[in-house]
Amino acid sequence: MRRLLAVVIFAALVALLVTRAEPFAPSVSLETPIDFVGRATPVTIVARDRGSGLARVEVRLVPEGGEPVVVASQDYPRRSWLGSEVHEATLAPVLDAAAAHVHEGRAQLEIWATDHSWLARFRRGPRLARAVTVDVTPPLLEVMPGEHVARVGGSECAVYRVGPDAIRSGVQVGDEFFPGVAGYFADAGLRVALFALPQSLPDARPAVLAADVAGNARRVDLGVKVTPRRFAEKTMPVTDDFLSRKVPELLAANDLDQSGDLVEGYLRINRELRAKTEVRVRQMCRDSAPTPLWQDAFLRLPNSAPLSGFADRRTYVHDGKTIDQQIHLGFDLASLRGSPVPAANAGRVVFAGALGIYGNTVVIDHGLGVFSLYGHLSEVGVKPGAPVGRGDPIGKTGDTGLAAGDHLHFSIMIHGVHVDPVEWWDAHWMRDHVEARLGEYPRAAASGGS
Repeated sequence: MRRLLAVVIFAALVALLVTRAEPFAPSVSLETPIDFVGRATPVTIVARDRGSGLARVEVRLVPEGGEPVVVASQDYPRRSWLGSEVHEATLAPVLDAAAAHVHEGRAQLEIWATDHSWLARFRRGPRLARAVTVDVTPPLLEVMPGEHVARVGGSECAVYRVGPDAIRSGVQVGDEFFPGVAGYFADAGLRVALFALPQSLPDARPAVLAADVAGNARRVDLGVKVTPRRFAEKTMPVTDDFLSRKVPELLAANDLDQSGDLVEGYLRINRELRAKTEVRVRQMCRDSAPTPLWQDAFLRLPNSAPLSGFADRRTYVHDGKTIDQQIHLGFDLASLRGSPVPAANAGRVVFAGALGIYGNTVVIDHGLGVFSLYGHLSEVGVKPGAPVGRGDPIGKTGDTGLAAGDHLHFSIMIHGVHVDPVEWWDAHWMRDHVEARLGEYPRAAASGGS
């Protein structure tokens, strides 16, 4: 009996030592290697432990000749006698050396990790160390002089200068960011940014931002005088004939759920497909030529009458009941059935094909983030990658997509954000708000004309 008891006690001690004094030290990896730490430096750390589980992960900055400072940490409390049961964790802290009062200069970034083993107290030193430079000074940013006047839903152009350490800059309007373009001017520090005053952000005020590799950022208000605006309200009748013609076709063509009645299907198209279409538009407008490709003011569909204006607030009515509300992002222009559609200006085709609610569509890049969209076409006459001149035929009007009758849906976008095309049709507006600003400073030798 005593022998059995001794065996049990011995086994318990072995189990205790194995679980509470396990020898496996945690390991860490820095998934985003960095050389600079500033005011907002994002890092991604993966910590692992094979034994009792992670107890604490700590990020320290050790300035040259100074004391270590903890700039981020995460605790993993014991959940059972086995430990925390956390064997792998991903941390994504944003390091702020300025808030931690770490002075600028050379330093060492250290990542410490402990587990719940009794042996943890005997382990010394960081699990990972990396030499870095602490830099908490934001880059130079200077907005070039000039008055900016715009209206909600419109466009504007800013020219500004950044320091050589700026790696990202542009104009921020609410939650929308419009990147600046380098290389257009002879002065290597100058940037130009075309930006929108989104119709969905009437109270947002534009500011120029510049950030460096360490995450330090400087913000300067542009002082834009923004004119408020009321958009038209339209009631759109949705007939049974329209539903029967369009809903089954669009649901099938866009791989949408085809269950329910026609009204349910229509709402799926008008909400879900509409949103997905705009996501695709944003994606195809991410990359733009770094110089203007356009020539003069943009063309409007010849001999056309407007059916709907930019940012109309639409209420959709079926059988006398309101079933939906949406914002119309563009201009609907009607001419003769199957009218030739000209490219509004010179550029390069970035998309030609079926595009959700817009049906057969062409999208053209005109440079500096300016794009035009032509929807509901009955025929598409160009291919992606093809250069087009101002007025070149690109297709014919039609009623493909979510269109009740033959017309052209025309949009102008700045980096995918829809703006009022009326400004871009106006030669006087373009001269005052775009061309004059682009002409204020000497051009780079290789920069194209506009």
